[in-house]
Amino acid sequence: MPPERPIKLYDFASSPNCQRVVVVLEEKKLPYEKVPIDLKKMEQKKPDFLKLNPYGKVPVIIDGATVLYESLVINEYLEEKYPETPLLPKDAGKRAKARILLDYGMNHLDGPYQKIRKEMMKDEKERDQQLIEGARKELKHLLGRLERELGDQAYLAGDFSLVDAALIPRFVRLAGMGVLPDPSLPNIGKWIERMKQRPSVQKIL
Repeated sequence: MPPERPIKLYDFASSPNCQRVVVVLEEKKLPYEKVPIDLKKMEQKKPDFLKLNPYGKVPVIIDGATVLYESLVINEYLEEKYPETPLLPKDAGKRAKARILLDYGMNHLDGPYQKIRKEMMKDEKERDQQLIEGARKELKHLLGRLERELGDQAYLAGDFSLVDAALIPRFVRLAGMGVLPDPSLPNIGKWIERMKQRPSVQKIL
């Protein structure tokens, strides 16, 4: 059953955390309305917003009486509350494996990803190119795991799932960082192009 009223999504359009929630809302065809929060103006630190999320971060959703934050928690909630369009495998073992892949993509890639991200935010002359290249090499090595997991599958858990929704905002950024595409990771390259064809992903590009 869809929600009685549209879900409110407190959103900053370029935030990858918000984007992964948008992809799931779109895939499940759930009605929602965005409440823009300007991170540059520090609106996420205002008292009214901190009542919704004491971490002072986006996204936040309000679904009826339920207020939630943290993008991966939100997406798990949407999967449980609105299962009509399932985004995790039915089999418990496959579902657990999907969550392992999600954890790998979000947490194990995070160290080198953040290193590059912080350097790219600096003026070009101030960037540590040696650090960037080292982090790129580390990322490409770590991405080999997902390359093998994909194999000849269309998506990371077989069918499109919360794993794909969670990771695509980050992988779009990896392309912008010069990590992807890479000839040693052809399956990931095809996956990104496949993802870009999905209407839900086109909403965040």
